[in-house]
This record gives sequence, C-alpha cells and structure tokens, in this order.
Amino acid sequence: MSGLVPNARSRRIEESATLAITAKAARLFAAGRDVVSLGAGEPDFPTPSPIAAAGVRAIEQGNTRYTAAGGVPPLRAAGARWFEQTFGLRYTADEVMVCAGAKAALHMALEAVVEPGDRVLILAPYWVSYPSLVTMADGEPVVLAADPQRGFVHAAAAIEQAVRQHGIKGIVTNFPNNPSGAVPERADVQALVDIAARHGLWIVSDEIYSTLLYDGARHVSPASLPGGHERTVVVNGFTKSHTLTGWRTSFLAGPRPVVEACCRIQSQVLGNPCTISQAAMLTACEQPLGEEMARRMQAFDERRRFLVEHVNRMPGLTLTPPRGAFYALVDARALCARRGIDAVQMCEQLLDRHLLAAVPGSAFAIPGFVRLSYAASMAQLEKAVQRLCAFAEGA
Repeated sequence: MSGLVPNARSRRIEESATLAITAKAARLFAAGRDVVSLGAGEPDFPTPSPIAAAGVRAIEQGNTRYTAAGGVPPLRAAGARWFEQTFGLRYTADEVMVCAGAKAALHMALEAVVEPGDRVLILAPYWVSYPSLVTMADGEPVVLAADPQRGFVHAAAAIEQAVRQHGIKGIVTNFPNNPSGAVPERADVQALVDIAARHGLWIVSDEIYSTLLYDGARHVSPASLPGGHERTVVVNGFTKSHTLTGWRTSFLAGPRPVVEACCRIQSQVLGNPCTISQAAMLTACEQPLGEEMARRMQAFDERRRFLVEHVNRMPGLTLTPPRGAFYALVDARALCARRGIDAVQMCEQLLDRHLLAAVPGSAFAIPGFVRLSYAASMAQLEKAVQRLCAFAEGA
C-alpha cells in the first residue's frame, strides 16, 4: 500500500518563478551576501500612513471578527464608487467584492467561469500564475505567443485566429502588462472585446497596475467599452500602487451572477478577506492621496528612465520604454546568442556571479528576455546597472 501522494493536478502546478528567485536571493542575503534583488514586483515605499493607521485602529477597536464572504458592505459600496470615479466603470455594490489580493481574485473568477476542459487563451507575455490558475480551475491554458514587434500588444487577427483554431471559451488579459509594461490603445482593446462578443467569450481582465502609467498612456478596461461590460470580470485594487502587497486585498467586479458565485466560492475557500485589511482598504477608497501618489509616480518614472538609458548602452541588450507598471523587459537575445546561453542561464549567472536577481522571460512565455523590477530604490538600481553592465561586458 502506497503512502499519501499529491494528485495529478497538483503535480501540474509549478512554483511561482518570481517567488522562487526572490527566495533564493533572500537566502544569499541572509548569508551576508550583498544581493540586489529586482525579482519581485513590490514597491519599496511604505504603506501610506493614513491607510496603515486605519488597520491599526481596526485592531485597537476590536474590529477583528468575521465579515461577510464578499467583504463588508461599506467597502463594497466604496469600491463601486472608486471604479466609477477612477475608471468610469459603473457597478452596484453587489457587483463588487473584496478578495485577498489580485491572485485570489483571479482564482475566484476563473473558478466561477471556467467549465472542465475549457480552453482559455492567455496573451503572452503573461504574469507567471495565469496558466496554473486556469489549470486549477480545470481549464486548459492556451498561450498566444508574444509579439515584441507590436510592443507586446497582439494584433486582432492573431487573437481571432487563436480563438478559432483552439475553440477558446475565454481570455485572460493583463494591462498595463506584467512583465512588459505594455499599454494598448483603445482601438486594440475594442478589437479584443469585439472578438469576444462575436465568439461568445468571457474576459478576465487583470488591471492591478491600471494607475501606474507613463508618457501619456491611458488605461482602457474592456469592461468600459461597448460589448465588454456584460462579459468582463475586472480585478483591481491598491496592492501595487499603495504598497498593500502584504495586506492581501483586492476588488473583483463584474456581472452580478458571477460575483455572487465568486462570493460563494470564497466563503468555502477563505471564509472572508482579512477584516483588518478591509478597514485599510476602505480608507484607501475614501481618502485619495494625490500628492503621495504623484510623488511615487515621479520616482517610478525617474527609475524607469534611468534603466532605459543605461540598459540601452550595454552590448547585446535593448529595452523599449515601458508605458505602465514598474517592470523593464530587457531583450537579451543578442547577448545570449553571443554567449551561447539562454536567459535562464543568464539569470543564474547574474545571481551566482554578480549577486543580481532578475527573472528570465521564459517564466512569462517570452524566452530570450529578462525582467527587472524597478520597484526598488535608486541606490539599488544603480548597483544593479553596474552589475548588469559588468555581465554584459564579460566581466
């Protein structure tokens, strides 16, 4: 008689590449090594003090008990107002729910809409967790290869061909994009929505970076366009913009029947999102931090420009300026070809020899590229540039 073993589905789930690299970098740092980690997408800014104070007050006032599965009613209502004021998306309070971070919201959404065996189109480059989340929902992920020539925004014809060829039932999108920073134009998003409408597809739209934009880029949600609202589930919140990463909060918004289904699922998986974090999130909704957010965006933009300037001076590396989020997707194909290595080996050598942690593009279905997070201090980025330059020049 064999012992307890994991099932087949669990064996198909891979560890998050970004978390694995961050963990290895942390082990080296703990051993006293001077590691620069640009692996994880976590801003170096603290949680804004009014939001943190709201969490502290919740503890002090004993606001630490269970809530409704979808979150407390005042927060759901505040979330609906935030979606309209910030993005022009109109939802009622019962069309918005609170989840434990964007990853949990994506999980709830996919569990609610994917039927067993459904083929789900994922546009590369994609955040590392999407295929596993689809698999956990008993779906079959189908990846549409990245198109660097179009700035990582797919042509409508390529999307429609994939939909027809694979019998796609739904699409997972992420803009502004992690890892590329791509931000599509309104016409590109409308074309995607039109394809979904023609073929009766649902859309799960991960918009967690939607307020982090540069060079005049504008975020357009599929849910804001004709034909998109009724077929789109939106995931958004303050995780990245307000450094609420460890607070584990997010919003999920969409058609009422889907949100109700997600609430039922969440009631069995989590019970409810963290009560203390909900208090903090309510303050984030109700107290816009204009000056603080402008300061953050100015810092992110400075870091972005710094990386673009210096990476493009390095032999064998190129970097197209990202238009959103806080990631730089470096094209290392020429350097890797010259060295006879791939981007995975490049990242291994960067960490082992130069103590610089980066994520290989293969984790995002874009081999030959390397992702650097500039959600780090300028001092760390200056070190990172020196080490990356030393590697590129063969030191």
